[in-house]
Amino acid sequence: MRSNRKIVVLTSLVAMLTLASAILLLLAPPPLAAEGFNSLSAADHGPFLDDIFKTSVQARGDQWKYIYIHHSDTPGGNAATLAIPGSGLCDHFVIGNGDGLPDGEIQIGPRWNTQQPPAAPPGVDSIQPGCISICVVGDFDHSMPTPTQVRRLSQLVTTLQTQFRLGADKVILLNDTATPSSIGRYFPVTSFRDQILP
Repeated sequence: MRSNRKIVVLTSLVAMLTLASAILLLLAPPPLAAEGFNSLSAADHGPFLDDIFKTSVQARGDQWKYIYIHHSDTPGGNAATLAIPGSGLCDHFVIGNGDGLPDGEIQIGPRWNTQQPPAAPPGVDSIQPGCISICVVGDFDHSMPTPTQVRRLSQLVTTLQTQFRLGADKVILLNDTATPSSIGRYFPVTSFRDQILP
C-alpha cells in the first residue's frame, strides 16, 4: 500500500513538472529570427518599449541627435522584405500595417541592436549618422497609415525622445518627394506631432 502511494506521488510530480515545462515553452517569447530582427507586438506598451534599449551594444546618449520617419512606399512588407540586398535593412525600426507584419508590430533591426548609423533609404543620397531611422510600412501617397501604426509610432518616438532628450524639432518627417524617403502626403503629420513630446 505504501509503495503504491509513493508511485502515485512520483507519477503526479513528474506529470506536473512536464505540464509546467510545456506551459513555459508556450509562453516563451520567440527567438530572434535568422535575419536578426526582433519584434514588439502591437499590444506591448509602456515599460515593454524599454526592451528596445536591450541592445548588444549599449546606446550612448550623445550618439543620437534626430529621429527620422519615412514610409516604405509599398503596400506591405517587413524588415526582411524591405532590406536591400547586400546592405540589409536601412532603418533601425519598422512598424507593420498588417500586410507582411502584424498591424502596429515594431521590428527592431540589426543596425539598432549594434547601435550603427542608418543607411540612406531609396531616394536619398546620404543620411545623418546621428539619426534614428523609423520606417512605417505603407504607401502614404495613396492611403493613410492605420490608427494602430500611428499610435505605435508615437509611443516609439516618445520613448526615444525621453531616453535621448530630443524635442519635437528633432523629429524629422519629409513631405516633399514621392519616394520612400518622405512620409507621404496622407500621413497625419499634425495629429502625430500632437501625440509626441514638445
